[in-house]
Amino acid sequence: MKGKIMSILGFGGLGMTLSFFLIVLLYPSYTAMERLMPIYLAGMFLGCILGIFKAKLNASGYAFILGFLITVMLYVIWMHFPFTMAYSFAFLALVIFVMWIVESTSTLDIAVVPFAYFGGFILASLIFRNVEMHKIEGSIMSIVLVGVAGAGISLLMSLFKAFMETAQAFRKKI
Repeated sequence: MKGKIMSILGFGGLGMTLSFFLIVLLYPSYTAMERLMPIYLAGMFLGCILGIFKAKLNASGYAFILGFLITVMLYVIWMHFPFTMAYSFAFLALVIFVMWIVESTSTLDIAVVPFAYFGGFILASLIFRNVEMHKIEGSIMSIVLVGVAGAGISLLMSLFKAFMETAQAFRKKI
């Protein structure tokens, strides 16, 4: 059951990210968000449906949860507390730590990880879309940095962990 939920979350994040890319390619920047929301929701819904019937994912589900929760925490912290950009790097360290612990189930899982993380980031950003963060200096840059860099770091950590596990398996064979 846990594996199925992680697959649904991972593919849901992938669908959300692909919807974002589709919107960036096809719609002008001045398009109203109310018009774009069905595209985001359809991408996430189709991704979740794919997650029900497709391969098992583990790390991608955790990456989606991580991207969502870290983005929500950053929004809440920036709105209520004096916060500096340097603390955002602590959240990136959290991404490194969690993605080191989580085990990938396949190459597909590793490939979906950054898209799932970015999908979680997009979902949290859509929830907080009406909050006026541009008035808080450095907040948007901090949130986007953790969203984009977190996706890259999650991919690198998944690849590194898979490489280390494969190296250990080959070492035992020798």
